[in-house]
Amino acid sequence: MFRAGDDPQESLADLEKYLEKGPQADYQELSKITLWLENLGPASNAESDVKAVQLLGTAAGKQWGENRVWQDPFRQYGILARVLRNLDPSTDITTLNNQYLRVIGNAIAYNNTNREVALEQFQKIVDCLSSKELIRTALAVLYNLGQDFEPANDRAAEVRLDRTISRHLVEGGIPEEAIDFATTVLNRITEKLTPAQLNDDISVAVFNSILETAAQYDEEHCLDYVALLVHYLQDPEFQQKAARPAIVQSLLEILLEFEFNELDTEDVPVVMQELSTQTNPNKTESEETSIILMVRLVNCVSALSASDAFVSNFTLDSRIVQTLRTKLSAIEATPSTVCACVMLGNLATSDNVCIDMVRKFDMYKPLINILAVRTEQALLYAAAGFMRHLTFPESNRPILGDAGLVETCSHLLNSQDPSVRGEAAAILCKLVTNCLPNIKTLVCNGLPSNVALAPLPDIETPGNPTYLHHIVGQALAPSAPLPSTTMKNPMIELGRSLIAILRYIRRPSAEGDLDEIAQQFFKAPVVARPIARLVQQRFYADARSEGLLGLGLMAQTTEGAACVVDELKADDGLLDAIKEFAGEQKGDTKTQKTDESAGRDYQNALVLLHGLVTNGGDRMDMSLKSDVEALQAELTKPMVQD
Repeated sequence: MFRAGDDPQESLADLEKYLEKGPQADYQELSKITLWLENLGPASNAESDVKAVQLLGTAAGKQWGENRVWQDPFRQYGILARVLRNLDPSTDITTLNNQYLRVIGNAIAYNNTNREVALEQFQKIVDCLSSKELIRTALAVLYNLGQDFEPANDRAAEVRLDRTISRHLVEGGIPEEAIDFATTVLNRITEKLTPAQLNDDISVAVFNSILETAAQYDEEHCLDYVALLVHYLQDPEFQQKAARPAIVQSLLEILLEFEFNELDTEDVPVVMQELSTQTNPNKTESEETSIILMVRLVNCVSALSASDAFVSNFTLDSRIVQTLRTKLSAIEATPSTVCACVMLGNLATSDNVCIDMVRKFDMYKPLINILAVRTEQALLYAAAGFMRHLTFPESNRPILGDAGLVETCSHLLNSQDPSVRGEAAAILCKLVTNCLPNIKTLVCNGLPSNVALAPLPDIETPGNPTYLHHIVGQALAPSAPLPSTTMKNPMIELGRSLIAILRYIRRPSAEGDLDEIAQQFFKAPVVARPIARLVQQRFYADARSEGLLGLGLMAQTTEGAACVVDELKADDGLLDAIKEFAGEQKGDTKTQKTDESAGRDYQNALVLLHGLVTNGGDRMDMSLKSDVEALQAELTKPMVQD
């Protein structure tokens, strides 16, 4: 047994033999070791003392079978507690302190009872991080302490150990072999932070340190750093803090580097599929860490660009915009291309910006190319969303239409993905709003042979179909459910497109000769049906009102009224839907005088019925005419007030 005053080499040999006996050893001998440790001065630097503690550390970590047989005896006989008390990072005796840390780290591995003892001296262990000679072993101890032991992780989060470790990381103070320990401890702490902690100044400092470290690109630990960054960026409140030019620029550069270095060629389509709007953003099918993190990083940086801070801090002359524009024109489509579309689309929040994007920077050209040739759903949805923003200024619409966007969107309407179809339909609606050239294209021009015409049941396919025939067919085509209620509904948006055309051609002072356009419009088979469907659906209140307006606009001419009458004959429920909706709005005009929309809906119903009676009488049979006139009389009858 090792005793003070004995021959050091002999005592060390005795201690080593004793510890090697393992489970057969006489545990009473441990009391003598504890006594020796109590008498060991904090400034001791004898080689034999260091060697003796080293033997204790080795024994604590040694396994017999699946057990570390010395762990519990070291606790029971006070060796662990004494080593914790002896540990003193304020002294210069780093060799002994390092061995103390080894004893502690090995004694607490997978042993929660021992961890509870070590947790009492948590701050002392943390203080060892300030020593260049002790930091590696101290991080290993902290790693073992928090392994499936939540009290230690809670304590680390409470004292914001993440700030200390991240500062050492960015300053290069952590040895390469200890970075795995450091990043794991950081991850555990970050997961324990409360919402208030996650958004305080300390977290901002931690995030910035990790960001700066990640920007240096360390192949071995890139995944760890990105995982930490993503954890912060998934918090909406933190996104507002992170949406600063330098931070967003660094994040985008990290994303591009991560994509280039961490994704294999076969990984790219997997990530693109995971980015699909059909996929739950919080759940990925792939189990590959690089793929999971790439998906989350794209989603986080994209979400970051949706913040008010992003829009207010960036202009089209910013360096980041130049980087994003380059991605739009890249030959290969990658996850960062999706991110570029989303970020630029979020920046396109004003008419001036959208006009500059089209007229000054020609961003619509690579966008149209993406929409025309790419097949990845996530990319198509992101690019279409960006393009829809570019159609908001009226002055952009003729340029975009002339560049072939009507044809491109017509092609996208054949997509199997409802979210892509919805965006394409919404773009078309904008393109034909107050834009005569695009209206002419859609109503009068023949459908290109490369765009498959949507068939209509029981309707003969026209010999020379136009874009309008395709729009009507697509508006009535079955569609898969949308992944989110916030997405554009293709049936609704295509119905609105038809109404936008009607609004224009029914203008009293509209420019140009619109008679030919009107004739072509009303010749399209079942052209009133998509508009009637808007009235009959109940989910989108505004669209229901627009549908009533659209039918009313059609009924103001003989040709248009004939289309509405044909629809009333084909669908017995349409007149009932108009009656129900108009009746509700008539009641609203009496009880909710401030609701202007209710008044408009009621008046539009009266306009529709008057138009049908005036312009569609010859086409209606006696029964239908009687029903229309009866509804007209009922709606114009004064209500009796209580």
